[in-house]
Amino acid sequence: MHFVDVIDFVADSVIPRLKITQLKDKIVFHPVCSVTKMGSMPKLQAIGKACAVRADYPVFAGCCGMAGDRGFYYPDLTLSATRKEVNEVNLTDYDGYYSSSRTCEMALSESSGKNYESILKLVLEVTEERK
Repeated sequence: MHFVDVIDFVADSVIPRLKITQLKDKIVFHPVCSVTKMGSMPKLQAIGKACAVRADYPVFAGCCGMAGDRGFYYPDLTLSATRKEVNEVNLTDYDGYYSSSRTCEMALSESSGKNYESILKLVLEVTEERK
């Protein structure tokens, strides 16, 4: 059995097979802890480049403090851990806010007041025909 991270899967297997029809103008990613640990940042950047005119990766992005489920029990942990990243992100209005972990998306959404969604949703949005 071979396990593949969602970022690797999207960058290597999904994006090359899709016709991107509706690029986003400006998006921002929260790179989760494993992005750095696994060396997946170039693949996350490739997804951003394929899906948007401008994709930002906050300088102050770091661990969101969710720590599995700890952020549910200690919400001040995530507020503190994301403070610098949220301040940086909130300087710009983006067309979308994305990440690759549901718990991280929840933490950043709560901290920033923005709706962080899955990178899979991003791929759907830029390929789906809108009516």
